Amino acid sequence: MSQLSTGPVSIGPVSIGPVSIGPVPAGPVSAAEEPIALPWRDEPKFQCFGCSPRNPVGLALTLTRRADGTIAARTTLGADYASYPGTVHGGILNVLVDEVMGDLIAIDLGVLAFCMTLRTKMLAPVRTGRVTTTVARLVDHGGELIRAEADVLDEHGDVAVMASGTYQTIRAGTARELMGLDGAEFDRLQHYFDHGLGSS
Repeated sequence: MSQLSTGPVSIGPVSIGPVSIGPVPAGPVSAAEEPIALPWRDEPKFQCFGCSPRNPVGLALTLTRRADGTIAARTTLGADYASYPGTVHGGILNVLVDEVMGDLIAIDLGVLAFCMTLRTKMLAPVRTGRVTTTVARLVDHGGELIRAEADVLDEHGDVAVMASGTYQTIRAGTARELMGLDGAEFDRLQHYFDHGLGSS
């Protein structure tokens, strides 16, 4: 068990001590990174816990493209996302890697996919209030199953979490039914899920 922090304790939406505002952007994007505009980000029905800016309890992640072709999300997670005081909850770390891998698949391959398997290896505790960077890369694709990997780096750039995931593509029609999209909403999103957005 990691050393306990003496910082403020957060209980649900109430924070005792300094105000906890949840995840915050982790500083400016470097010149070697290009911001990625998620095509579904402004859709009213998209309340994704990982990336939607409208989800009041979500992570509101923003993505960048790195020089090596991978994508990354930098964030600082507050006490609202802790397990032991001062330590980010392992479930939240799983959200980070799944979100960034899933977004990478949608952006680079132009397909919407659900996670079928997610394996994580926790190498070191991730501390609250410090910058983390989640980096994802494609490993294998070409059919309905897609494999990706992701790492969570601490503020020093050391790998704290390693992850791999297998994703199952779903057809746009199935996505329409599951998401309850009306005709206009489906028309706006169909291109992004049926055609490649990136290099594929």
